[in-house]
Amino acid sequence: MSTPFSRRSLLGGAFAGLSMAGLAACGVNNDTAAGDIALSDEDVTLRLTWWGSDARHEATQKVIDAFHQENPKITVKGEFADWTGYWDRLATTFAANDAADVVQMDELYLRTYADRGSLLDLTKTKEFLDTSGIDAVTLAAGQAGGTQYGLPIGKGALSVVTNKTVFDKYGIDLPDDSSWTWEDFAQLSSDIAKASDGDVVGAGALGTEAALITIFARQHGGTLFDDSGKVVLDPDVLAQLWELTLKMAGDGAPSAESSAEQLTATLNQTWLVLGKQAMNFNYNTQISALQAAAKDTEFVLLQLPRSADGSSPGFYYKPSMYWSISSGSEHPAEAAKFVDYLTNSPEAAKIIGTDRGIPANAQTLEAIRSSLDAPSEQAAAFNDKVASLVTDPPALTPAGASDINNLTGRYVQEVLFKRQTPAEAAKKYLEELTSAVDSAS
Repeated sequence: MSTPFSRRSLLGGAFAGLSMAGLAACGVNNDTAAGDIALSDEDVTLRLTWWGSDARHEATQKVIDAFHQENPKITVKGEFADWTGYWDRLATTFAANDAADVVQMDELYLRTYADRGSLLDLTKTKEFLDTSGIDAVTLAAGQAGGTQYGLPIGKGALSVVTNKTVFDKYGIDLPDDSSWTWEDFAQLSSDIAKASDGDVVGAGALGTEAALITIFARQHGGTLFDDSGKVVLDPDVLAQLWELTLKMAGDGAPSAESSAEQLTATLNQTWLVLGKQAMNFNYNTQISALQAAAKDTEFVLLQLPRSADGSSPGFYYKPSMYWSISSGSEHPAEAAKFVDYLTNSPEAAKIIGTDRGIPANAQTLEAIRSSLDAPSEQAAAFNDKVASLVTDPPALTPAGASDINNLTGRYVQEVLFKRQTPAEAAKKYLEELTSAVDSAS
């Protein structure tokens, strides 16, 4: 469903005519020395903005209250919205130099705001913000051009969520996920469909979201974006993934018509939850929501298949979301102190739990690990399992590409309905993505 103004166009329109210097003019710019950022002698009021459910709102307010008890000179006022309304409002507040001091940020938009000078280099606040509990590889996922604009809150990895109940029903063993290939994956999907006489598909359509394309590219020695934000993926690599998608459709994966329906299905209506699909690509942290929707189903997290030579698994940790500080904040030291509390306080961790993902901070994860429910523990264990395989994260999504998942889904439909060959679709997809990025630069 389309809307009159996409989030991408609103971001562009809201920022039109505003220079980077103008965006940062009311607060701290990134040329400011770390020693020049200091706590105020006066009482300070900060604003914190985030998106999420009612449960997240309630938990966040409890953390705000706990922080204020320990820091009575700092008052934090919360502002929140649902996902769509959040980004529209955020663009407007930044354009008007009225952004909140502390901002919950997503990977799709982090670089857009960073490149426009809207976010503070967090290393400027190191006196007040301790990041030592987060490993370097995870921290790097919040950097643009080597500068730390976002502090990862939680972390996860793309996985194959497997409906073990379906596997058991048809007497099929789970694969050895330490060595299976994409060819093995396609064959297993076909085997499940045949064993069930077509009642169950093995897997959904491949390459419908950018995350899987990114990992497939990494497995084949490439990447979707380079560090400067340019689209650099070889179309032949993407065509390989979509050729597999087309090959599997109707033979282990849904038909073109069914795939189109599943792209917009709510979680409760996905075939994985309904027991009509054996495997799907999801971040490991999504297992809690899936398990809650299918209480009588046993889900197991598996590593992604690899390229035939197995040279690179392509794994990386993706932050569930970030904490960022507005470069226009008049109180960056206090904002950093609050982010430090959100990141490092065991008390805050116990209140928030895993609502914002499996904590990226190893110390706060340890503080709550014994209280994790079974799905959350499985997600945390998966992070541990792939830790030795994880490498540096891919470059952040550049400005202009925030709508990439809708774009990707549209081109997959072109392939599945055979309106374009995989090679044609890959070429045109990358051309359209490049044009969107170039237009935003």
